[in-house]
Amino acid sequence: MGRKYYDDFVKEPVDKMANSISNMTYCYERTRVPKEHYKKILQKEIVEIMSEDTNIEMNLLRPYLDMISGMKKENEKFFFKALLISEMKLNMNRLSAADINGLDFAWMSHTLNGKKRLLSEDIISNFKKGDIQKSDED
Repeated sequence: MGRKYYDDFVKEPVDKMANSISNMTYCYERTRVPKEHYKKILQKEIVEIMSEDTNIEMNLLRPYLDMISGMKKENEKFFFKALLISEMKLNMNRLSAADINGLDFAWMSHTLNGKKRLLSEDIISNFKKGDIQKSDED
């Protein structure tokens, strides 16, 4: 079996690979794509590239969603407080009496006001706007 272009290509440094891909793209339909574009992609970490793919990102999000949903169902009060501690970047080992009182007050305020959502209306509104824009483009 003869040597193929690929055999030499994989041994090239990133800069030369990017240039080779740019040349291949140009030869296809006379489309100019600067080698810097390919070089930037070739230097990315695989996790970063994977997270740019919607299907892969959804699969990566699934365990988080399952875990969050389970914790919320198990004990919504603890889930709420843990989320608040995380959001406020508090250290569990250094919570003061005022912090603990604040957590209780926030939980009572949340439940007494009958709020169904943990996220602000602005965040939910932005999500809906993004969803509408995507739907309009389809």
